[in-house]
Amino acid sequence: MILETLVEENIKLSLEKCFGYWIDGLWYSDINLSIEQRKEIFFLTLKKLLNDNKVVLFAPYSMFNESTNQWDKTVTIRKYGDTIWGLPSKEIIQYMRDVFPKDAKDENDDKVYDFWFSEDCPQIGWIDKKTGEIVAS
Repeated sequence: MILETLVEENIKLSLEKCFGYWIDGLWYSDINLSIEQRKEIFFLTLKKLLNDNKVVLFAPYSMFNESTNQWDKTVTIRKYGDTIWGLPSKEIIQYMRDVFPKDAKDENDDKVYDFWFSEDCPQIGWIDKKTGEIVAS
């Protein structure tokens, strides 16, 4: 129940304060929580925002590397006038769990910072509720 409350709080904060930001804008920064707890809040927040059509993701650049074959890089769809990553949110979140730095000590770890801007991290697009258009950094 506490986790659900933190996710809902993070969703509200993300939509009010971080609309249009890079994907790291979804990161829940509470020093009282462990990095594992914050990662879980991030993943659940992202999944809910995807499911509620508040955000979309663009396939990570690494998907277009010929050596990448674990994830189906051909799954794209046209939505909101753009070509977005067409995998179900469950698969996207599993991908994010797989590629997120496992041995990061905290949110300020260089591995976490580097991840946000790496070829493995998808780019986020925020859906403008008035126009239905994608807003991206």
